[in-house]
Amino acid sequence: MRIMILGGSNSSPKHGWAAELAKIAPEHVFDNKFLGAVGSLFGLLRLLKMARDGDPRPDAIIFEYTLNDTVWLAGESLDPRIIADTLTDVLTFCARERIAVLFLCLCLRPHEGQGEAEGSLFLDNIYRTAAEKRGAACLFLSDILGHIDASQFVDHKHLDAASFGRVAQAVAERLREPIPTPRGAALNMRFCYADATQASISGPVSRLQRSATVFEGAFVEIARGGGCQWNIRGRLVAALLRSTEQSGCYAIRAGDRTIRKNAQSLAREAVENLIILHYVAQALPAGESVVFDMPESEAALMGLPGDLTLMEGPAHVPFEEQTLEIAGIMVYRPPSLSRRVYEALFAR
Repeated sequence: MRIMILGGSNSSPKHGWAAELAKIAPEHVFDNKFLGAVGSLFGLLRLLKMARDGDPRPDAIIFEYTLNDTVWLAGESLDPRIIADTLTDVLTFCARERIAVLFLCLCLRPHEGQGEAEGSLFLDNIYRTAAEKRGAACLFLSDILGHIDASQFVDHKHLDAASFGRVAQAVAERLREPIPTPRGAALNMRFCYADATQASISGPVSRLQRSATVFEGAFVEIARGGGCQWNIRGRLVAALLRSTEQSGCYAIRAGDRTIRKNAQSLAREAVENLIILHYVAQALPAGESVVFDMPESEAALMGLPGDLTLMEGPAHVPFEEQTLEIAGIMVYRPPSLSRRVYEALFAR
């Protein structure tokens, strides 16, 4: 079986449960598409990009973002409804493409002497509810390890080697049974991905192709005084960026609102040129277009209301030398209440 792994840093093919799984389950072919410090919305983006690029479909996916979703939710960068609707779209996409789904739900390190943290239990329930509604499979860390305690982790977000081995064994055992394909191919998709090729550009902007281990595709690189615009219906909820030495603050304009975000990330201490999904914490107005700008006036830019960005860092180059590299955006089109009721009753 050809299996795509979509997950965070615990799913790394060099260390972690996925590395162990590849050793003990050679009967399967694993295509590991992990990326650290992103949540489930990036996993959905991967699937939408796969379809757009015409890449081969896997027989199944292992979807491991519960831990990362917990981090983003705790950081107040993400609304629980976005997570729930993201999982709905993942399952709808896989139902349409006849791809089997296994949600692998890991968790943050609990406080000493306590069991699984409340935030992780909350996310477990979101994943469990989505899977049960649509007939997908779920595997929880508590089912694998039994009692969860701090000694099973090397840090706040990563399991130790022994626990990774137990997770790999549990996944391998689950793969010996049929993994279900979710129901609900008739449901409407809530999100869409628009990439850099769909953006119009103005001013000092370059179109680039970037290729890295974790992501490859088209980007636009915007210098001060430049901008790009997507003409697309819906509400902007995230942007896929490349954080580099030249990254700095930028502006987003949607409808009558303009906000400031920072593309410079402290996580670049581990990865020099970092692919990251920037969630938009504020609820920007839904409309027909969204604009990303690199204003020339530092005073004007810094006077805009800032949007929360986890792990944002200070600039490394002068303001006028800063750039923004962006690969695409995720746009949210939430269904109406009547549509949600219809889908709950009939579209299964």
